Amino acid sequence: MLAAVLEGVGDLRLRDVPKPVPQRGQVLVRIKACGICQTDYSAFTGRRMNWQPPMIMGHEMAGVIEELGPEVEGWQAGDEVVISPVITCGKCRWCRLGMSNHCKNGIVLGGDGQDIVWDGAFAEYMAAPTEILYRKPKHVPWEAACLTEPLAGSYKGMIEYSQLRLGEDVVIIGAGGMGLLLAEIAVAAGAGRCIVADTVDFRLNKALELGVDHVINAGREDVLKRVYELLDEGPDLVFEAAGTLDAARTAFSLMREATRINMFGVIIPGEIEVSPMRIHWQETRMDASFSVTQRVMTKSIELIGKGKVHPEKIVTHTFPLSQIHEAMQTMATPERIKIVIKP
Repeated sequence: MLAAVLEGVGDLRLRDVPKPVPQRGQVLVRIKACGICQTDYSAFTGRRMNWQPPMIMGHEMAGVIEELGPEVEGWQAGDEVVISPVITCGKCRWCRLGMSNHCKNGIVLGGDGQDIVWDGAFAEYMAAPTEILYRKPKHVPWEAACLTEPLAGSYKGMIEYSQLRLGEDVVIIGAGGMGLLLAEIAVAAGAGRCIVADTVDFRLNKALELGVDHVINAGREDVLKRVYELLDEGPDLVFEAAGTLDAARTAFSLMREATRINMFGVIIPGEIEVSPMRIHWQETRMDASFSVTQRVMTKSIELIGKGKVHPEKIVTHTFPLSQIHEAMQTMATPERIKIVIKP
């Protein structure tokens, strides 16, 4: 089969590799769509180095079951599926507490967040255990189905961790793929006023298309001043979704009494200054969220299937696997949001 193999920083090669053979409890999936995550691009560029070559990346995936391995029940060839990238043991303390994304025996397919990494979905086929399969609603397009995992991460952060309530005012810093998925969830969940800040007008215009109330170009406007012009009493909830330390500083600058802040996007080393005294007197709540669980994957598929969110609306480019180099080059351009590979 054809696969894109990362053999070193900036060294992504199209290779003819053996098609996986599904083992006991596994199925062979023909990949129909796989999103490029910023973590994939960071591995490609060397911004993150917690990976070992050679590696097949790609963890936002959906496809069609091609073949069943031994002892597989309840599935058949031709079933359309969404695949979670996280395999967990189900036995450790974290799994038993419902926090399986912290599983100490966990495996990630083609991605980041676990010590053990298996090949991902920048390939024509992949083998996957049945416990990470979810049935794709027939009417859902592949571009939406493959974004279930990032949508699930956004749902987990916005709804389950930071507990957005009906009518609350939300500020999202960063209008990349994750920021826009957070915006879709906030709008669908009944946020009072939803504000998105970014430095790229193309992305801000997409946020408006998705139903947010206001956008702020942080390259031309003072975000703190503009937020408090739009929200007299400040935000109830602030999400940092840009992945930079400056965005984290901005998030803390926006807080007033009882603001909740979610450090959702920063995964790079570094520190920022915060005032413990101010956090104390203002009773600021802080949260964070990474990866997904079975619960949020299930909820996100339901949201997509019921038409409450439309992740395909943030897809700006699709490429065949044979053009993955062009896809990676496009990742560096400002007028792109989500790129999907369709082998």
